[in-house]
Amino acid sequence: MLNAQARLLCTAVLVLSAIGLRQTAAMAPCPSQKELLAKAEIVVEARVRSLSISPSGLITTDKDFPGQLVRAELEIKKVVKGKFAAKEAIVYGIPFPPGPFTELTTMALIYGYEGHDTFEWELSQADMDHGIGWFRINDCIYHKFPELDVGPR
Repeated sequence: MLNAQARLLCTAVLVLSAIGLRQTAAMAPCPSQKELLAKAEIVVEARVRSLSISPSGLITTDKDFPGQLVRAELEIKKVVKGKFAAKEAIVYGIPFPPGPFTELTTMALIYGYEGHDTFEWELSQADMDHGIGWFRINDCIYHKFPELDVGPR
């Protein structure tokens, strides 16, 4: 039985190896959000309880390989589509497209601003062997963030 730290390390290794910068930068544009919602299996309304960007700890000889890992802890308010029993989910990715990182960061900053801090997010799961999986940030997944008036720019 793997402990939590070993699982996180395995997940980080797989996330970064599966969606490295070169593959992501070469991807075709994502379909529209309407199309992504139609294909989504699980969509939740959530809040970003915490967001961290930190060194992945991975060692690579590829100078273009991203060294940072993004981790967002989501607090599930309700299920919009599909079935998902848990009240929280953690999503992982790297800080490169595709991925709504600006929006996730904004949602983390306004956590607790009731009525404005929830958004819709597709929980798109990637699986590894041995029953280990994770929810992705770097993918063409459905998301719908609130329109926020941030004032003049």
